[in-house]
Order: sequence, then C-alpha cells, then structure tokens
Amino acid sequence: MKLPHGLLLLLILLASCEHRNTRPGEQRRGLTDDFGHILHLDVTPKKIISLAPSLTETLFALGLDSSIAGVTDYCDYPAAAKRKPKVGGMLNPNIERIAELQPDLVVMTASGNLETDYRTLTSLGIPTFVSNPRSIDGVFKSILDIGRLTGRLSAAESMVDSLRRRRDELVRGASTEAPRKVLLLLSLNPIIAAGRGTFLDQMITAAHGENVVRDSTTAYPLVSREEIFHRRPDVIIATNDMVKSQDAILTAYPEWKDLPAIRNKHVVLVDASIVSRPGPRIVEGLELLVRAIHDTT
Repeated sequence: MKLPHGLLLLLILLASCEHRNTRPGEQRRGLTDDFGHILHLDVTPKKIISLAPSLTETLFALGLDSSIAGVTDYCDYPAAAKRKPKVGGMLNPNIERIAELQPDLVVMTASGNLETDYRTLTSLGIPTFVSNPRSIDGVFKSILDIGRLTGRLSAAESMVDSLRRRRDELVRGASTEAPRKVLLLLSLNPIIAAGRGTFLDQMITAAHGENVVRDSTTAYPLVSREEIFHRRPDVIIATNDMVKSQDAILTAYPEWKDLPAIRNKHVVLVDASIVSRPGPRIVEGLELLVRAIHDTT
C-alpha cells in the first residue's frame, strides 16, 4: 500500500530525528553559516547531500567520497560525482528523496539554491548549511567551514594554504601586465555580462582586468549590442557552455568587427565549470582568466 505523501515525510522525519540523537559522551558542535544561521551537529556527519556542484567538488577534494549520499543532476566533477545518487536540480531538488536518504548534513548555496528549500529542509529537522562565497577569499572560507563541519579541518587548512599561495602568485604576476578592458559574457542572446559585485567581477579584478560593465546597477546586466560597441573591450571572454566557437560571437553581432577584442583576435572561450564554480578549482579558474586577459601561456 502506498502511503500518503504527507505521512511518508512524517515517518521519514521521525526516523531521521531518532537517527540523529546525540550519543553518550559526544558534544554538540555549532557553526554559523554565511546567512547567519547557527547549525548544531551532534556527530560528525556520515551521510552528506550536496545541492551545488561547487560544494560537491569541495567534499570530494576533502576526501569525503564515501560520505556523499546524494548530489544534484548538475554535479559532474570529479567523474565519481556522476555515479552518486541524484536528488534533482539546484532550483528544484526532490525534497522527499532527500528526506528518504536521511542525511546528517545538507550543504547548499545562496546563489544557486532557493531559500524556500532551506526552510523546508530545516522544518523537517534536516541539518542544513548555507555557503555564500562572493570572492576568492570567500571560497577559502567555504572550504574551511565544510572542513570543520565534516571533521576534515586539517585537510581543508592544507588545501586553502596551497590555494592561497597559488592565488597570490597569480595576482602578483598579473599586476605586472598592463590592465585590459574585459567583457565577460554569460549569455549571447540576450547579451548578459558579469557586473559589479559578482564573483566573476572580483575574479576579473584579481586578474588585473577592467570589467567594462562594472558601473552597472545590477549584478548581471542586460547590455545592448550598441553599448558593447561603445565600451570597446580589449578582451571578450565567453564560457564554453554558451558558445562553441569565437566565430559565433562575430556571427551574432557582425558590427563588432571593429572592436579591439575582435580586431586583435582576443576572444577567448573558457571552461564554465572551472571559472564559474566557487569551489576548490577556483584558483585554476583565476589562472585561466589571467591567461585569457593578458594573452599569456
């Protein structure tokens, strides 16, 4: 007999609450997430669900492969992530499926997931942590936070130390190059760019570039083709999930042929999963941007 949806969730909740009772001799640990929520964990989590590709990458990088109980449909790196149980999309996760898996911890992001899902998960008694990195240093904090939550703080600190040293080397090297005006496209039709205050804007600045839409009033401005022509970027960067070749940009907007970026053949495609995911590959993404902006190898 199939149980009613509401009764099934209730039974799952009761089972998960029993599963999470503090064991004798163990103390509760608390950590504040990036939205100010204080999360208390009774034990080191053994079953973790990730609702964002960047967080899935962090869990794997910290050696938590065996603890990952579920990931989203978009979690595709490393390859082992594709073999983990799927719990739906980032904007439409399957809450019932998540509850059935009885996780000790769910990790999610503020930029890719919905607040309503956070509320639903916590109302079911599922420990949930929100990460919201807005800079490279914010990514480092996210890695450290997850390390603390999962009992892998030492590994997280070692990883962050290595990433920070490489980041600093890249920033120093880029600072010796002449700054170039950069347009980072997130959509070709309509034209949407990475604007002021975004994670990608911060990455462009760290790579010693000048974001041509940094004076925008929105984070991801919708820009006219004429406006791009007047702003005259030296470099156009596009992600490989948006266009398949540099020629596609000129085909879409032939009047851009006189832009410095087009005239000097300085249109670069970069791997979207590396550049745009605020996870452990972020310094690799910064290196891609430094090379793209300053035409280095």
